[in-house]
Amino acid sequence: MALEVAVKAAVGAPNILGDCPFSQRVLLTLEEKKVSYKLHLIDLSNKPEWFLGVNPEGKVPVVQFDGKWVADSDVIVGILEEKYPQPSLLTPPEFASVYETFPSPFLLFHF
Repeated sequence: MALEVAVKAAVGAPNILGDCPFSQRVLLTLEEKKVSYKLHLIDLSNKPEWFLGVNPEGKVPVVQFDGKWVADSDVIVGILEEKYPQPSLLTPPEFASVYETFPSPFLLFHF
């Protein structure tokens, strides 16, 4: 069964995907994992009543998992990774903290 996904529509073009990177991240994850979904493009300046009924905060993206709508792209991608582990899109542990190997100019400042 396809997941239901609500994401931002383009401003002035309610039938085109909008410029929300959080929505795009969720859609890219679904595509990469080849998970079927039903897409709802939401005009954020004119949110439909059904959308506000399932998501009173009116934020995008939201995905329906097991009858419950879930917001926040980090949470959604985490759930997708758990439910659909292949292909894994997690950063390998050996690269997860690569920034620690580079000195940050911000660390040079003393308060």
